[in-house]
Amino acid sequence: MAKDTELDIPQPRTNPLLIGHALVEQRFIEEFASGKPHHAYLMTGPKGIGKATLAYRLARYILSQGAQAVQQEAPSMSLFGEPEPAPVAPQASFAMDADSPLFRRVASGSHTDLLTLTPGYDEKKKAERSIIPVDEARKVPEFMSLTPAEGLWRVVIIDAVDQLNVQAANALLKILEEPPARAIMFLVCHQPGAILPTIRSRCRLLKLNTPDADAFAEILGTIAPTIETLEYAALYGLAHGSPGHAITLYQEQGLKYYEGWLSAMAPDASGETRQKFADSAAQVKSPGGWAAILHGWRTALTRISLYPHYDADRAIFRREPELLAAINAHMNPRECAQWVEKGNRLIHETETFHLDKRQTLRLLIDPAQLDMMAA
Repeated sequence: MAKDTELDIPQPRTNPLLIGHALVEQRFIEEFASGKPHHAYLMTGPKGIGKATLAYRLARYILSQGAQAVQQEAPSMSLFGEPEPAPVAPQASFAMDADSPLFRRVASGSHTDLLTLTPGYDEKKKAERSIIPVDEARKVPEFMSLTPAEGLWRVVIIDAVDQLNVQAANALLKILEEPPARAIMFLVCHQPGAILPTIRSRCRLLKLNTPDADAFAEILGTIAPTIETLEYAALYGLAHGSPGHAITLYQEQGLKYYEGWLSAMAPDASGETRQKFADSAAQVKSPGGWAAILHGWRTALTRISLYPHYDADRAIFRREPELLAAINAHMNPRECAQWVEKGNRLIHETETFHLDKRQTLRLLIDPAQLDMMAA
């Protein structure tokens, strides 16, 4: 693995590239071209596959169409004296030149007809916040009730709707129940089961699938060219096909820690090997690094429990099939399920009560030690 894992990755609002979601884009293109798009779209799929990138791509196009419409001859008027959105000619793509003024304004967050909600960044913890509070969500009804300032549409992007707290979700629900005219919302969602059913039922679903291996390689080769192509297959397996997650795992040395987990879990692993891995991983201080370490543990347990019913030709590292077979041979499915359950409980307690991570890592390596702790 390359030593320099610092990558300059574009944020969704600044990224003009979209690979692997042409069918979803085409579906929206046809609906918008009819002149009667839905008022809210729930964009689902694993994190890091381009949902927010697509949302900004669609928003840019909608805002550009609205601006063009008001510059043309007077549009037809609604009962209340407002211009009605007219059908537009279907487009082959919503791509826009990154040098265009509208693209730059959306990228900088200065377009008056676009509102975005994200958890934001916690400078103190040096990590992204996990929750969008109610004060942020209350901006949506106020914004959507206003007349568009520059065109025919107002657009809201929430990234991600499953990060709204309960009060924020309820504040959003009212505007979904009584949507204003000429406003469209894109709700990025990583876990549809985590949001209110009433929110899901009031949105049009846009489901994005994980890109295949070829699209995955094209994305990494374009936005993260310093990652060696020899690592693509390993990252694809470890990140479950998510390019965004793969880049994060690469930056946090996730491949190294995944191999370390399996080597330490092997039945013939020495006490020194296990202690060395736990000591090394415990020194990681960043939230992203800790998340990558835990992702490696969960991936290891998943692949152990599925062995040999997975694509062994797509091994994440050379000795992975050998190690998975050895670990799997020493436990039955019930024992593996208990390992996962007790380990996840320990992880939750460690993060909630700030327990010693080194001790937690040592326990996660050995299911027998977890059993003793639970007893």
